[in-house]
Amino acid sequence: MHIPRIVLFYGLAGLIPFFASPVGTLIAPDFRWQFNEALLWWAAIILSFLGGARWGAAVQADAPSPRLIGLAMLPSIAGWLILLLPATARVFQFSALAVALLLHLLWDLAARALPGWYGRLRLVLSAGAITALAWQALLQG
Repeated sequence: MHIPRIVLFYGLAGLIPFFASPVGTLIAPDFRWQFNEALLWWAAIILSFLGGARWGAAVQADAPSPRLIGLAMLPSIAGWLILLLPATARVFQFSALAVALLLHLLWDLAARALPGWYGRLRLVLSAGAITALAWQALLQG
């Protein structure tokens, strides 16, 4: 089954803010702080969005699994906690968000209740997001 075009289009568009930060940092390094903040917030929002997608999928059942509902809340909480860390922990924040996205990807790839194309979509989008986070972390030097 193919990834629906509209889903792929908006999914790929969601990578623009991820890559805008490292590219912006290279073009205008004096604004690195702002690009860091923008990327951290965007990554946390996307992590929360992914948790919400899983929560939405879980509540489709007649008797939603308490375990799945609870797990679906963790990405939002993780993103929020990572944002609370001090600016001195930027590389750790980028790394932690990348790891959280990777863990969510693994969870999505293992899911049986999601559409067959969803794992492929998430693989592409997670690879892009993690790459951008790693790139921005490297620019902290």
